[in-house]
Amino acid sequence: MNTTDRRLEKLAARARSAGASPPDAPPFGFATRVLARVKAAPAGGEGDAALWARFSLASLPLAALAAAGCLYWISAELEADASDLAQQFVGAPLMP
Repeated sequence: MNTTDRRLEKLAARARSAGASPPDAPPFGFATRVLARVKAAPAGGEGDAALWARFSLASLPLAALAAAGCLYWISAELEADASDLAQQFVGAPLMP
């Protein structure tokens, strides 16, 4: 029997001997706090929508800056590719 089979047998034996672990209980008062916040939240989820709108509007300038930086970074490569492509078109024989 090779070493992989022995290791798998040991692993299976350890898994069989291990008992089921009890689920961890949440901290004291956690469920009560969660339920209180759910009851206090406005109906229809308007609070969540406003929060997402605020985050998305705040991140818009950063996303625009990142996009502009990426375009600047690859602009030289795009110009080189365009001139290479133009040279390929000029040198290619045209067939009807």
